[in-house]
Amino acid sequence: MEIDSVKSYLTSIVKTPFFLFISDDQYLSAIDELKVCGLDFISMSSFCSGDDKVPDIDGLLNHIEAADVNVIGKKFVVTGLGEFLALRGIDEAVRTLSRLKDLNVGGAKVVLLLRGLATLIAGLETDPRFDNRRHSIVDGAECNLSFTLAAPSVGLSALAGFKAMLVELENGRNGGITVSTVINLNKEIFTVRQINNAYEGIKFSTSGFDLARSCGTDTQWEKLLAELNQSDGSLDAVFEKHGLNRDPMADFYSRIAGNGYRNWLYFIYLKSKVDTLHSGYLRFVLDKSSSFKDFIGIVLNAIIEISHTDKRFPTFYKERKALVEKFPESNIANFVVNSRQVASESIYKLTDGTRVEREEIIAWLSSNGFIPQLESIYPMLAAYLKKYVFKCPELADLLTDYFEAYKRQKLSNQLEPEFLEKVDKFALLRPFNQLPTREMIIDSVNKSQTCLYCLDALGVEYLGLIETLAQKKELSFHVGIARAQLPTITSTNKGFFNSWQGHKEKNDELDDTKHKDAGGYNFTNNELPIHLARELEIITAMIDKAATELALRHYKRFLIVSDHGASRLAVLRRKEEKYDTDTSGEHSGRCCKLFQPYDLPFAAEENEYLVLADYGRFKGSRAANVEVHGGASLEEVVVPVIELSLKDAHVTVKLVNETVIVDFRAGTEIKLFFNAPVRDVTVVLNGKPYYATQTDDSHYIVKLPDTKRAGDHPASVYAGDDLIGEIVIKAQGKSGKTNDAFDDLF
Repeated sequence: MEIDSVKSYLTSIVKTPFFLFISDDQYLSAIDELKVCGLDFISMSSFCSGDDKVPDIDGLLNHIEAADVNVIGKKFVVTGLGEFLALRGIDEAVRTLSRLKDLNVGGAKVVLLLRGLATLIAGLETDPRFDNRRHSIVDGAECNLSFTLAAPSVGLSALAGFKAMLVELENGRNGGITVSTVINLNKEIFTVRQINNAYEGIKFSTSGFDLARSCGTDTQWEKLLAELNQSDGSLDAVFEKHGLNRDPMADFYSRIAGNGYRNWLYFIYLKSKVDTLHSGYLRFVLDKSSSFKDFIGIVLNAIIEISHTDKRFPTFYKERKALVEKFPESNIANFVVNSRQVASESIYKLTDGTRVEREEIIAWLSSNGFIPQLESIYPMLAAYLKKYVFKCPELADLLTDYFEAYKRQKLSNQLEPEFLEKVDKFALLRPFNQLPTREMIIDSVNKSQTCLYCLDALGVEYLGLIETLAQKKELSFHVGIARAQLPTITSTNKGFFNSWQGHKEKNDELDDTKHKDAGGYNFTNNELPIHLARELEIITAMIDKAATELALRHYKRFLIVSDHGASRLAVLRRKEEKYDTDTSGEHSGRCCKLFQPYDLPFAAEENEYLVLADYGRFKGSRAANVEVHGGASLEEVVVPVIELSLKDAHVTVKLVNETVIVDFRAGTEIKLFFNAPVRDVTVVLNGKPYYATQTDDSHYIVKLPDTKRAGDHPASVYAGDDLIGEIVIKAQGKSGKTNDAFDDLF
């Protein structure tokens, strides 16, 4: 770089400082050439009284004025002045440059190396004396300096103090400079960015960071900034340090449960990685979440905003269910209350993950009716409600119809007049007497390596659920349908348990739930059948226990037996017998000690008790909690004897002839082939069981007198109560056609 103008000044008689307006690109070259000229250097930073103090301008002026006397060589260059004045603002820069322009330096030579003041040159040049003998402009004095000033409290990785920044400038630094300082610069010529908090510091130092400040508190941002300073500004490095960059969905609740820094950092991780997340629901939630303190609530409640008819809903529902799986009941309880905003929608947002939700589902269905989506919302309740086809030789159709209606009314909490007529009819006929006793069925069971498990108050209403659970656990499932002794109380129905010689266990949880305060349910406090949720839990746990014991080979058979059933509908009936007796009713009035004379055609006399077979109750006994027993309704008397064992998964069934001929008078018959020995074969077609006749070790014949139409007829094949397989019977008319004219007769 040519600095002839400076050389000319050094040999001239000019007695004022020389202004050398320099560009960034030529700054270091100018320094080198000025050194060649024999000039000394004075830095503005040397006039700072402290690390974070501005330099003393008056001190500089005094030094220049005394240069003729004090400075050895009397020729020097001042560095850092232009940048300092540009940072101080136009007013102070103009004022200081004006003083220096006319300052008499006597016999000394002072060169002011000025960067960042190009905009002020024109103003100085209005003085005709300020000609090329007194100043020079190199490369238009272009300067690209910019500054980021961070308060020391922010903790940003930066130059420490104003003086250190000046030193960098004096050494030729250009571009962007970050400094930690308390100096307030608000009139600057340069581009200056002020960072007053850790959040602004993170946004400045971390590429691509665009989260809102509301996502965290000042304390949280400060801690994150400190970690970023130790990780070269890399968020990914911070996430890696805390193990957050593995599966973002794993351990979701444990990662967000709490107010710790790491919990919050997980939220920041999710927010910063939102575009890479596979969960559409979580992306939806994060888009709505502007702060960590609201995040859990939004995870729980955002689904409420999505109609169940929205095309996103099925996926969002499944994804949310997985996210909230580990949430505590208290959190879910708040969600349940919030979900009631739109009553018609609330059922679709609930899951079966917690008891509070399961009870809410039952309460909603009781008030609003059944919905087809129940299978995906509460599978165990759907399994309980499904039609269970009884396959016992005695009363199969009667029991199938009766308990399907019973379960429907138990859930709806409403009694159906036609059903009550049936109950009153059975109260007189007592068809349960056709069933074998429980003891008769137990006597036929192979007791070797068999565990007896007595679940108090287990009625046959739960067989559909137990069948489903057994199938899921791949357990062989065989049911004997029996009757309990009257009255249906434990004291008269415990002989089978007391006489059992092998391992045995009794569980009172179901009985406690139905009619004891310990169960936690009370009809007076809540008339809805929400106790059903607890009943399903108990039965599910029982099947889990059975499956575990069998899998561990502790037993070959797990025999589930009940002392009696219970009636919900007798509680709903609220019928009290209108006569006085000299004895008090027991078990919520369902029975009482025998008295004479009596005129009760709907009461059975047994074991010195009078037992009501309708839905009435004797006076003098405390009302039931939610269900009763002691009476002689079908749901109280009919009990299952369930034998569970490990299932032979290799047993299969096939139709010998897939196509059969049907006759509109006689129906048809099918022949089944089994690849292993089975027993008690039935075919369930259109909800009705048909019993098979064995012809040899592998084949069974099943007559289907009701199948009189051509077409495809799907059916289920059972061995005992084990579902062996599904078949499709392809029926043809005698002409060989699948749609014969005789179909028109039906």
